[in-house]
Amino acid sequence: MRKPVTLLAYWTWRYLLVLVGILAFLAVLAGVWLRSNAYDQAYQVMELRANQVSDQVEQTLDAQATLDHVKPYRALHNDLYIVQVFDQQGQEMWFLKGKNPSFPVEARTLSAQHERVLEERTIYEEVSADGHSYLRVGVPVTLQDGQALALYLTLPIAEAFPTVNRQYGLVSILIGGVALAGWLVIYFLSQKLTQPLRQLAWASQQIAEGAYDPVLPVGVKAQELQQLIGSFHNMAARLKQLEQMRTDLLAGVSHELRTPITSIRGMIQAVQSRVVTDGEADEFLQISLDESKRLQGMVEQLLHVSAIETGAQEFAKDAINLCALVEEVIQQLSVLPHFAPVVFERDFPTSPQGIWVHGDAGALRQVLLNLLNNSQSACQSPDNCLTISLTARVEGNLVQLAVADDGPGIPEEEQPYIFERFYRGLERPRRNHGLGLGLTLSRLLMRAQDGDLQLVSSSEQGTTFQVSLPRIQA
Repeated sequence: MRKPVTLLAYWTWRYLLVLVGILAFLAVLAGVWLRSNAYDQAYQVMELRANQVSDQVEQTLDAQATLDHVKPYRALHNDLYIVQVFDQQGQEMWFLKGKNPSFPVEARTLSAQHERVLEERTIYEEVSADGHSYLRVGVPVTLQDGQALALYLTLPIAEAFPTVNRQYGLVSILIGGVALAGWLVIYFLSQKLTQPLRQLAWASQQIAEGAYDPVLPVGVKAQELQQLIGSFHNMAARLKQLEQMRTDLLAGVSHELRTPITSIRGMIQAVQSRVVTDGEADEFLQISLDESKRLQGMVEQLLHVSAIETGAQEFAKDAINLCALVEEVIQQLSVLPHFAPVVFERDFPTSPQGIWVHGDAGALRQVLLNLLNNSQSACQSPDNCLTISLTARVEGNLVQLAVADDGPGIPEEEQPYIFERFYRGLERPRRNHGLGLGLTLSRLLMRAQDGDLQLVSSSEQGTTFQVSLPRIQA
């Protein structure tokens, strides 16, 4: 497996490749432009020289004269130009190669565009001969006697572009300098961009090792990085809190399971050792039985949660009259002594058919019992009158049942964790027994029926939970 590269190296090299590709493309365009411009300039200079010779030829020569009589022509003896004059039949009349030491015979052939020159048109062409390339310009010549001739001025390409190679060198140096400067800029920008990411990577390693207070980047101006660092900070704080909760809850759950076992063992030993007898022994046995039932209930609750999460438990999809089920649950609780001070209020839509939902009646009953028991147990004093309101509303394809009480509410810092398994709050362990699985189990039961359970609001004025279930269309 290949060793992964750093983010800095990964993006720096890719940016560099893109930059080099773009600069190479620009270099090709610049080279093509320089070459084209050099060709144009060379042809223009050659045309100017050819026209000078042509004008002098037209003014001073006839068919029997020689080019030595033409002053501009004589000046060409000191240049590298090759001069040719052809008649209408394509016969070479005059030839001069100036200072050019060699001029292949193949290059002296008549131009294929000879007829165009005789028609008083100027031509540009490139001629190749003996492994060398030449530029040739053809201009018309009309002698004093009316005879039409063609004058060709030829120059080796190497002599036509004396500065092109230097221009190519300058362009190469410029492109190389831009590439180097661009790479340095990209490198330092990438380094600045990836530095907070490297710090976050190191912080994640610290969290993986159990240190939940890592050093995070500061002074970052990029909005996306600020959001990332903020989210990372919140995640670290959340993990730290969850780890603390896990430690506390493990201790609490262990205590809740160990307490009834210790109590049962102690009482049975007392009865067995005859420390207590007669009626007191019966009372000890009854307490042991109650504790064993409570222990059995906690174990069954654990198994119930596990069965729902693994999908081992199936739920019915029956038609349930929600209003009727709520009334049954209220009647079931109203007869209990600790619910005597509780006042139940109902707010259901008036419909002769009632409100019908899809679900499992037993599971829904368990959820309602748990919510109402939580509301009652939240009341700090049994003598205080508690009002619990149950409000049903139809929202599209869902039926939403709000369960609200006017109790002291759930502290704001505890609200995000109330559906976490084994979470029992900061005060509850001192005033109530249980594993802290009630709301966890209730939400699992609702979601297993394609519904949901949510905390809508909680304050000092009371708490509101909302149960949602699929509606049966009338």
